[in-house]
Amino acid sequence: MRYLVFIVFLLLCSSGIQAHEPDTINAKSHYRKSLTVGYQFGKVIHTHAFVKGDNPNGTSYQNFQAFSAQYGINTDGRKLWQQLYGYPVWGFGIFKGYLLGDDGLLGNPTAIYAYFRAPFKRWEKWVLEYEVDFGLATNWNSHDIIEKGYYYPIGSYSTAFFAFSFGAGFQIDRQLDISTRFSATHFSNGAIRLPNLGINLASAQLSLHYIFRERPVFKSSEVPKYQDNWEWIMLIAPAVKQKAADYNINDSTIAAKSFSYPVVTLSSTVNRQFTHMIKFGAGIDITYNATYGAEIIMVDNEPQKGDPLPFTDQLLVGVYPSFELVVNDLSMVVQSGFYIYRKDIEDLESPYSYQRLGIKYHILKRMFLGVNVRAYDFKKADFVEWVVGYRLRWRNN
Repeated sequence: MRYLVFIVFLLLCSSGIQAHEPDTINAKSHYRKSLTVGYQFGKVIHTHAFVKGDNPNGTSYQNFQAFSAQYGINTDGRKLWQQLYGYPVWGFGIFKGYLLGDDGLLGNPTAIYAYFRAPFKRWEKWVLEYEVDFGLATNWNSHDIIEKGYYYPIGSYSTAFFAFSFGAGFQIDRQLDISTRFSATHFSNGAIRLPNLGINLASAQLSLHYIFRERPVFKSSEVPKYQDNWEWIMLIAPAVKQKAADYNINDSTIAAKSFSYPVVTLSSTVNRQFTHMIKFGAGIDITYNATYGAEIIMVDNEPQKGDPLPFTDQLLVGVYPSFELVVNDLSMVVQSGFYIYRKDIEDLESPYSYQRLGIKYHILKRMFLGVNVRAYDFKKADFVEWVVGYRLRWRNN
C-alpha cells in the first residue's frame, strides 16, 4: 500500500506545481475532466521457467486480457510546463487483468495507478502519443519461493505496477476520441518479499476517451529562453531486501526460506539543466548492502542467518551518469552506474553494474522526496529505495 500512497501524494502535489508562473487563463476556470475506458489483449512474456511451463499445470502462459478505466485532467497551457509537454492529460486509473488459463495459480491482478499521457506529435484530428502508468497491483495469490518443487514468480499479495504505451489517437467529434496503442506492463515487488521474478506482459490496446462538457482551448505563448542551472544533490535512500536459500526437508522435498536485510545508500549528484525539461549529470553512490556476502547457514536442519560480516566488507561504491526528465517540480530519474569499489568475496557472483529508475518531487525549494527501483542486468529489480534529499542550485553568471 505504501507504493500507492506515495505516488498519489506526489501527483496530487504536482497538480499545483509552478504556481509562481503567471496564469494567462482565468485562474478560477476549471480544467476539463475526462473518462477513458480501454481493453487490452496480449501475451505473457516468457522471462522465467514458471511461465514457460514449469508449473503445476504443466503448460506455458500465453495470453491475457485486461480492462481499464481512467479519470483524467486535461491541461490547457495555463502553466508553461503544460505547453512544453504538448498539453498532456494526467490522472488516476484502475486496471483489471486476467491471465488466461492460469487456473488459480497466480491470480488475476487489480491495479490502481497514476498516469501521464502526452503527445509526440499533434495534428488537427490525429495525435501520436505515449502514456506512463505507475501504481499498486493487488489480488495476486501469495506463495512461498518453492511449493511442491515449483519455483513461483511472485510471493506477495501486492506488487508495484508499471506500464508504458505508445500509439495513435483520432478525434471522432467534439468530445470523443478513439486510440490504439502498444503497451508493455511489468509487475514486481522489488525484492521486498521473495520470490520476485515478476510478470511481464505485452499487448495491443483500444481505448475511448470522453471529455466532459467540451475540449479545452489550448493556450500558446512564447516560451522564454531557459537560463542554464547547475545543482548539487545529496540524498539518503534506505531500503529492505530479502535473501533466500534452498534446503532439503527430506530426500524428496526441497524448500526455501528468506531473510530480510537493510540497505542504505548515500548519494551525491551534480546536474546541469539545459532546458525547461532536461537535466544531465553524474554522481557517486556509497551503499551499505547487508545482503552482500551474507551467509545463510543450517542449524538443526533449519536455515538461519550467519554471523554478520564487518561493516566495511558490505560497502559498495559506484559512479553513474544521470538523466532527469522534468515536469515542473516532478522529475523522472534514470541512472546507469558501475561499481568502482567493492570487496571481493569468494564464491560470490554479483553484477558489476546497476540501474536506477524513479520519480521525485520537490516539496520545498531545496528538499525532495522520491522512490526508485534499483535493478541490475537492465531487467531484474534488486530493491526499492525510499529517497529523502537536499539540493543547492546556482546559475552561470
